Amino acid sequence: MAVCRFFHVYHSFVCRFLFSVLLIFFIHGATAQTYFQFSSNTHRATIPFKFYRNLIIVPVIVNGHGPYNFVLDSGVGISTITDPDLIGELNLQLGKKITIRGLGDQQPAVAYLSSGIIVAMQSVQSFPFTMAVFEKDPFFLSTYLGIKVEGILGFEFFNSFSVKINYLNKTISLFPPGNYNPPGGYTAVPITLQLNKPFIKAVCEINENQNVPIDLLVDIGAGFPLSLEKKSDSRITVPALHIETQLGMGLSGIIHGSLARIQKLEIAGFKFKNIVTSFPDFGDWQNTSETGDRNGSIGNFLLRRFTVVFDYQNSKLYLKPNSQYRAAFVYDRTGIELVGGGDDYSSFVVSNVKQNSPASEAGIHEDDIVLEVNFQPVKNFDLGGIDHILSDPGSKGVWLKLRRGEEDIYVLIKMRDLI
Repeated sequence: MAVCRFFHVYHSFVCRFLFSVLLIFFIHGATAQTYFQFSSNTHRATIPFKFYRNLIIVPVIVNGHGPYNFVLDSGVGISTITDPDLIGELNLQLGKKITIRGLGDQQPAVAYLSSGIIVAMQSVQSFPFTMAVFEKDPFFLSTYLGIKVEGILGFEFFNSFSVKINYLNKTISLFPPGNYNPPGGYTAVPITLQLNKPFIKAVCEINENQNVPIDLLVDIGAGFPLSLEKKSDSRITVPALHIETQLGMGLSGIIHGSLARIQKLEIAGFKFKNIVTSFPDFGDWQNTSETGDRNGSIGNFLLRRFTVVFDYQNSKLYLKPNSQYRAAFVYDRTGIELVGGGDDYSSFVVSNVKQNSPASEAGIHEDDIVLEVNFQPVKNFDLGGIDHILSDPGSKGVWLKLRRGEEDIYVLIKMRDLI
């Protein structure tokens, strides 16, 4: 059983900018437009979410059907249905066809524009609007997260409210757009919207004593802490201590690149040291028609250290540190990457084994099925829970029970830092 390979722990939709640019060209004319409204006489709503592998999953009703699992994503300029099964379930009328060349090494993806879609969540509902509908899921979200995922909710949602995300209690609070007055403890960070996506100013230090001003996409649809684009600035270089790896899946295939730790990142006075950073290879980007002016992105593995408020109408991002603010930036210490398998994605399959890693030295193979982790059945975990075990800096090893063909075997991985 061959499965797609994914960047372990920090899954990235690094190709999202390209298809959102193309689709916005056809759809969005004014960022002042409101797409959602409160569905009752209220001016606030609270929506619980689930947090899988550093991605926010919200339940939504689409055209009266569902609930469906959608990824909440500030990094896409148009909301998207990624599960083609919904075309028939919702009797969607497909309009303009768009062929999208993304970041990777395979064939382009095909999407259609579908108008008149109504999305409802707890106490809020959209006006009819247009979404992109893929004829095949180009992101393999369900496989990566280990749960069924049907789509991505993006710009239209964030532009309709002031959106407060509390990562500790896993809730999203919605307020009327432009009327949010943060209580004490929040720092206001100016944002600019480019291609309907929020950008902030920051400073990074890759090499000692060289501060580089950078523009970063604030991307809650990405699980990594930080991604930097080497081609955007000659001072953005990969540190000497790094690993070459597969960073994730783009619209058109595997995204290759490097992983390393940089000296420092500073955002509005908040300073982070020794932060895990991905550096996508320029070869995977060179065929894109537009990247904007960004130098990189920050994702949920950094943002989850704050309570975050997106206020597009006032061009502000509000940050308030939470109890995870000083948590270390950990990374996988084994060299294996896992995805969900089976009809319900509940079996955990080894999708990739890094060369010269503890996992390869322990003899683990691609397509091995994980049955137990430290003598506990995998039904006790989700994929994020196993990621946590495999990246534990205090652990010297992890026992896995694997099924390889018809044989069940136990393997001890002697863990060590890879970066």
